[in-house]
Amino acid sequence: MNRIDRLTAILIHLQGKPRVPIEELEERFEMSRRTLFRDIRSLMEAGVPIGGDAGQGYFIVEGYHLPPVVFNKEEAAAILLGAKLIEKNADDAVSKQFQEAMIKIKAVLRYNDKEFLDNLDKSISVVGSPSTQQIGFPESHIGDIQSALALKKKIEITYFSNYNETISVRTVSPLGLVFYTGRWHLIAHCHLREDLRDFRTDRIQKIRVTNENYNPVDYPDHSSFIYGMIGGTEKNEGIIRFSKEVSRFIQDQKYFYGFVSETKTEKHVEMTFLTPHYKYLARWILMFLSEAEVISPPELKELVIAYSEELTRHHNSRTPVT
Repeated sequence: MNRIDRLTAILIHLQGKPRVPIEELEERFEMSRRTLFRDIRSLMEAGVPIGGDAGQGYFIVEGYHLPPVVFNKEEAAAILLGAKLIEKNADDAVSKQFQEAMIKIKAVLRYNDKEFLDNLDKSISVVGSPSTQQIGFPESHIGDIQSALALKKKIEITYFSNYNETISVRTVSPLGLVFYTGRWHLIAHCHLREDLRDFRTDRIQKIRVTNENYNPVDYPDHSSFIYGMIGGTEKNEGIIRFSKEVSRFIQDQKYFYGFVSETKTEKHVEMTFLTPHYKYLARWILMFLSEAEVISPPELKELVIAYSEELTRHHNSRTPVT
């Protein structure tokens, strides 16, 4: 990146946040602090009103605006890919807003880049998972949740609990919006239960953003809560030896079962997993028949044997169809 492009990039970065720590600029532009000081001084000498210092971070004085930003075709292509994912994995309101944003992005592209993006648009598609397609992502109130998160406002929701098929009205402090298992989840402190809760956004029937503020630091870290919801809090180790032939076909699958590391030998690959449930891992191992062997612990091996015997008894007891 030449110096002119770098100065422009620094200016855009500063324009995008209320205050930017010098460490953040160092990390992004991979340069020394001394060089950054020199670039910031050059911007100031060119008339850009930059405030702050290395200790508190730098900012653009309010009221100063950059001229319209022009995207290059690679940046526009990356945003197009994001738009395709958003279209399949967000509710109708957010999807429509993203489409409007894409129209504005295309409007500022050079003529040749517009043609490039149009051709690319016709060639990229995202196929939703069966669960996603079944839900159809109805109005999930994602826009309101985003607003409440940004403004740190409590929200009142009317929520349908699937496990007991009841509807309740709750006031919550939203802490995170997370996409996993093919759905959006609101992680929030529920003031009815006085604890963190996971609310599927497609089960929120009504939502109202209140005028009451909250401070996120008053509540536990929602990232740890999410880990507990998805992977469980217990970490049980399991070591499995796979044939090399099979190991080639589970490179993606293994991460869903808590894969940690692997050791390769001439004929086998020994993989270590951390799982909250040995039963879950044992059923997966059965898929590979004699191509997988449990090395440890004995508890996991016994489960695999028990499930194998159960499966054999089940099929031996079936009456043949004549």
